[in-house]
This record gives sequence, structure tokens and C-alpha cells, in this order.
Amino acid sequence: MSVLLSAVAVRSDDAEEVVDVLLSLLRGVGHRVEPVTGFGPAQPHGDPWDVLVEQPAGGWVTLVPHYVVPSDSLAVELTRRLGTCASAISIYEDVLWTHQLVDRGAELDRFVNLPGYFGPGEYDDTWAGDAPLVAATVGVDPAELAPYFRQVSDNRARTRWLRPPKAHASDGHHLLDGWVVTDLWRRMGIAWAEPGATTTRVPLGEAGTTALSDWLRTV
Repeated sequence: MSVLLSAVAVRSDDAEEVVDVLLSLLRGVGHRVEPVTGFGPAQPHGDPWDVLVEQPAGGWVTLVPHYVVPSDSLAVELTRRLGTCASAISIYEDVLWTHQLVDRGAELDRFVNLPGYFGPGEYDDTWAGDAPLVAATVGVDPAELAPYFRQVSDNRARTRWLRPPKAHASDGHHLLDGWVVTDLWRRMGIAWAEPGATTTRVPLGEAGTTALSDWLRTV
């Protein structure tokens, strides 16, 4: 089954503040919802239209909405209001993944691993990524991040004679596995589904998700 994922990590130690800003965005598109707190990872993940918000780990709060919500635009609107930075990731059909760095409402960097996946013109040279910029912004060693910012050609991706490359030998995923974004996040200091983390569930429902997504695609 193909993986489709949208997620945002916001530099913050206050999950409640991040949730409050998310709720204000929802009110702006005509939807008022009540978050459900104390929703731990051992429990079922509820409705697929929920936004799951992890408590701060290492100075980051992560949000996982339904995959139709554009993570980059959500990061822009959250950081614009919170005055901070964020990392936005997406996975499409297991193999294509993107990373975008946003700071206070402005996109600083963007990367896609398979720029030719959808054919010419979909991803231009601005999607090459800048590992030193990302590393400097989040405060980590550029050598840790640089190996992830390696674009792969369609021909290389399709070959069965060579193993897909890895950024680091110790990573759990290779560069043609969309879940490598969790390895990238780990080296950025961002935890993915941290065991024992408490989650706040924001129940958007299909209508709320559609309204938020439609608005984010216009701003």
C-alpha cells in the first residue's frame, strides 16, 4: 500500500500554544473544534481526519494532519503566528519525499529526492536543497544532514542492479524510501512518534480538513 504523509515539526516547547494557533486557523475557515488531550500512542489513532499533535521533544512539537493538508503551507501559517521555524515533510507513493524549511512565515529551503518523478517542470532547480542552511537554522552539524540532500535520477531509482543509496549506514531507511524523512528528522533533533509521548488529537473531520486544505492552497 502506498504511503501518503504530511507532517510538520514546529520549533517550540509549548504544544498548547501550537494547538491554540491551529484552532485559530480552523476558526478562520469556519470550523470550531475541541481538542482531545491525553491521547497516548498506545491508544487507537482515532479518525483519519484528526490532526495528531505530539508533546515537545527536544524543543520540537510535531503535527500529523491528514495527508491532503499541505504541510508546507501549514508550516508557513503556524510559524508566521508563532514567530519560529518549522520543518515540513511529505511522502508520496512510498518513494517521493520532500522537505521544506520555513521560518516566521517564509520558506527558506526546499528539497525533493526525485525531481523527475512527475516529469519535466514539476520540480525545478529551486528544489535542490541547502543542507548547510538547514543545519545552521536548526543548530546541527551540516555533515549530518548533507547526505540526505542527494537527488536521485529516475533511471537510478528504477535500476534493480544497485541497492538504493543511504544517507548514513546506520539509518533505518534508504533515500528512495519515503520514511527516510524520519531519519532526517532524527538528525535534526526532531523525534518521530516518540514512545510514551502524549498526543493531543484535534478532530477536524472531513469537512474541516477540506476547508483547511482549500484555504492553505490559496494563501
